[in-house]
Amino acid sequence: MLSYERQVVDALIGSDDPARRQAVADYVGATLAAMPELIRAGIAGETVLLTTWSAARRRGRPLVPPDELAWLDGHPIGLVRQWVRALRSLVLLAEQEMLAADHAGRPVDAPDPAPALAR
Repeated sequence: MLSYERQVVDALIGSDDPARRQAVADYVGATLAAMPELIRAGIAGETVLLTTWSAARRRGRPLVPPDELAWLDGHPIGLVRQWVRALRSLVLLAEQEMLAADHAGRPVDAPDPAPALAR
């Protein structure tokens, strides 16, 4: 997972538990890595452009996650909004898998990445 992707994913994770946050981030990273090359290349290319655009917009100020998410969510270019929605979907999937494991009595150290890796 690229650095900017990791920062956005960290901002999207709803849990305060460091182990759970790491497990969700690992799941998102594994899912991104398992994507078909063409799709992953598109997401990575957009990430590189957004990293540069975000840095220029902030003019050297530190990244503030809530402000960054608000900027991405409300961006006038639909492709930017779709990029953050894709990452949000992966985060929500990982969190729901972990919640389901909680209720089923299985260990919840990490969601099962097998469904993502099987693609």
